[in-house]
Amino acid sequence: MNGDCKNGTEVIGLELDILGKKVNFCINAGQNQARLSDIVPLARTLCTKITDIVLENATSNGDQIACHKGCLACCRHLIPLSVPEAFRLKEEIEAQTADRHELMWKTCIHAAHQILNQKPPAEFMSKTEENSQAGCVDLNLVSQWYSSLHLDCPFLHSGVCAIYEQRPLVCREHYIIGSEKACREGGDVAKVLEMPVQMTTALGRLAGELEVTSVEAVLLPLALVWCEENHQRSEQTWPFEMMVRRFFEIVKEMACENAEIF
Repeated sequence: MNGDCKNGTEVIGLELDILGKKVNFCINAGQNQARLSDIVPLARTLCTKITDIVLENATSNGDQIACHKGCLACCRHLIPLSVPEAFRLKEEIEAQTADRHELMWKTCIHAAHQILNQKPPAEFMSKTEENSQAGCVDLNLVSQWYSSLHLDCPFLHSGVCAIYEQRPLVCREHYIIGSEKACREGGDVAKVLEMPVQMTTALGRLAGELEVTSVEAVLLPLALVWCEENHQRSEQTWPFEMMVRRFFEIVKEMACENAEIF
């Protein structure tokens, strides 16, 4: 990563090796202060660049990608947001028309009530009550519990994603190899296409470092309510140049760590 000053603007570059292909990315960071939500558009753009390469590689190897715009098979899954994404989504929803804004709030509150009136699996609850760290198996239990609630995503209106352009990074990175039927039926038949870098994780790490907290995840249906309760955090600022540099460092670290796997 190199930075060059042009007309007082700091240009920060990132170069990644993704499946043997170079991803080059530059951004004019400037000297402004920024909130956590301001880093999200950059993460989305970088996510698109990486997923495009992974998808092209998969199809060239003969893999069939089941996922496409309009498919609803994953819209009952547990969707986590990083803290920056949650704040950004709330801002983008508030920028909608009054009718759409009100509808999204109502559907989110309805979903939140349904979730909070239930309880996760007893195995998971016992571990969290003992203050032990939840592992992947435990989180899978919670994901299965959430799916059993049969809750459609609150942003799914008449079978169409109302926030498709602003959809979570997890949704952008989730692709299934095989047929759409296999994806709907689940089980071992549906194979997830692995990504060399998970942008949600990268943003979570960045937010944790900046706020000096543990990495947090916000459930998508609870995001708007969660943001209301954490409004002061959404207004905190840091130098944008520093945020971009550290975000790029985290992404590059993750790509290097996963290079041997891919």
